Parts: sequence; structure tokens; C-alpha cells
Amino acid sequence: MNLYWMPCLLVKFPECKPKDTFISDCFLRTYIDNPYLGLLLLKKAPKNIKVIDEPPIEAQRISVEKCSGVNLVNELNEVSNEIYRGEYTRLYELVDKLTEYEDIEVKMRVFLRTRKYVIPAERVREVGKKIAVESIKSALKTLCIKNIEESYKTPTAVAEPIYILFYIDSRYTLAGFIVGKKIIESNSHAKIISKFKENMKEVFR
Repeated sequence: MNLYWMPCLLVKFPECKPKDTFISDCFLRTYIDNPYLGLLLLKKAPKNIKVIDEPPIEAQRISVEKCSGVNLVNELNEVSNEIYRGEYTRLYELVDKLTEYEDIEVKMRVFLRTRKYVIPAERVREVGKKIAVESIKSALKTLCIKNIEESYKTPTAVAEPIYILFYIDSRYTLAGFIVGKKIIESNSHAKIISKFKENMKEVFR
């Protein structure tokens, strides 16, 4: 298992979830220019998370040029406005980048006979995109980003830049964050890094 100190934001939404803290990725968003990525990678942090000055574990530290709550809020604004207008182009682009579609074979037993049905990959792709749209809408609702007249309203975000211990296996199948005694698994990080690792050679060798 490989360990890294990953640049992140500790984010609070005081108007919506005043008791909750979220972890927002700063690293992958510098490689993939898509506002939906930040929402996809947003994780709920453990209660009573503590920030210390010195790292307790030796691990490679990953640097990024910029990472702020302003970037996150701007992305949420872009996402919410696109979803409101029904413009899913950039969401679909991200889904297509991260997903490999193939035909699905389904076998059913009907009156002692087995019948085989094949769901074409293109149909699987359509269903996957519909699920992605509903997932984004659900995430926006969780953050209290609701329809206000002709647009969505993004809540105020309070963000603190920090480094969080990140782990990923050598096959890029398991990944997540280690916060104190808590492990926050993130299959999304593993999948994205495996897809774009050629662009991240200087970090993930």
C-alpha cells in the first residue's frame, strides 16, 4: 500500500450542515478540468477531526498550485446551474471517461427453459448517464442547493486547506483517506487515478 499526504480542503456549509465537515479533493481536480469531479469526490469527514502542525507519519507530500473554498463554490455554482438548465454535456463527458461499457447478458428461466437476453452496451450507457444525473441532483439536495426562482442557490462554504493521509494500492483498485483511527474508502479516487495515471507519472510511478 502506498501512502501520500494529499492536499485537501476541510469544508463546512454553515447554512446547511453546520455540524458536518467534508473533505474536498484538491489534487485530482488539477488534472481533470470538470466541475462535477469536486462533487463526485466530496467525502464526509469523521466527527471531531483534529488538525496538527507536524505529520505523524512519513509519506510523500503532493503539492498543488492552488486550492481554495472559492474554487469549490465556483464549481458548485457551475454544476447547479447546468443541472437546472438540463445541460448535462460535461457530466456525460466525465461519465464516459470513467466508465467502460459492454453488453450485459441476462439469463432467465421460463417454464423449464432458459432464455438469454443481451442488453446492448449503448443501452447500458444511457442508463448509466441517467443514474449519474440523479446522483448529482441528490448530492446537490444534500448540500441544500435547491431551486430558487430561476437558478440554484449555492450555500456559503468555509474551507481550510490541509493535508490528509491518502492510501492507494499498487494496482489502483483500493484507495481512501486515513483520518486518525478512521478509514474513509474512496473507490472514486482509485478509479480516476487508474484511468489517468499516465498524466500523473510524477506522483504515481
